[in-house]
Amino acid sequence: MRFGVLGTGHWARTTHGAALAAHPDVELVGFWGRDRDRTRAAADERGTAAFGDLGELLASVDAVSLALPPDVQAQVALEAAAAGRHLLLDKPVATDLRRADALVEAVRRSGVASVEYLTYLFQPDVTGWLARMRDLAAEHGPWEGGVFRWAGTIDAPGNPYGASAWRRERGGLWDTGPHALSIVRELFADVVRVSAGRGPRDAVNVALEHADGAGTSLSLTLTAPAGAGGSFATVWGPGGRHDLPRFGGTPQEGFARAVDRLRAAAASGEPDALDVVHARGTVAVLAAVEEHLGRPDRATAVPHP
Repeated sequence: MRFGVLGTGHWARTTHGAALAAHPDVELVGFWGRDRDRTRAAADERGTAAFGDLGELLASVDAVSLALPPDVQAQVALEAAAAGRHLLLDKPVATDLRRADALVEAVRRSGVASVEYLTYLFQPDVTGWLARMRDLAAEHGPWEGGVFRWAGTIDAPGNPYGASAWRRERGGLWDTGPHALSIVRELFADVVRVSAGRGPRDAVNVALEHADGAGTSLSLTLTAPAGAGGSFATVWGPGGRHDLPRFGGTPQEGFARAVDRLRAAAASGEPDALDVVHARGTVAVLAAVEEHLGRPDRATAVPHP
């Protein structure tokens, strides 16, 4: 499978580009970006081609991996899907539910495969733990609650995402929120209502009501003080109380697994569990949280297809 990387930032180069260049069963054809000099630098780093025209890259590949700001990704992915190119998407796929719905429809219409790369769900330490949690729930009863804290330190010196405009604008809700929800959605029923409040700087604290009566909470920020960052999660229920483990792998190893999942979905024609429809579900929850923050007098329902 021939891949093109759409994006030229740190994540595009050090994760997407690095993993694709090292993968034995795919070809990294080149990079496309909105800045010509950055595109050339990213391509030179991996010994591949720089494309100034998106259409030219799409004509040269079978699939694209997207490492762009969410709402840019949503628009560019529409073009890629219309061209019949398989999509390896980044989180979140959009920050607007209408854009996410449009992308779902474009993928359905074109018949291409799609996978959203959610870092934690492609690491064996985490997926093994999730499998054990599902077994415990099957044996003892469903999980009743959980607390999920995802805190970045974007202001720390040397943080490679410190200059990310979309992260600065959207904050932890949209950057760390998809990570927390990736675990929540593996273990709990659909989110049906949300309530939320703001904390210091960009911090958001969220209460989630689930279809089966369970309740979970998220604490999300990108601007945690030095020494206060990190991701932590605890779930509880009849099967006991359990903490999410740290994973020992690398983002590049996880990305290679996502590549293989996309290849398998493209070959079989069967949607992957983490396809664009799943990605749309995360956007729906986060958009409901954002709506609630704008009118916090009542819980906000989460729209489902």
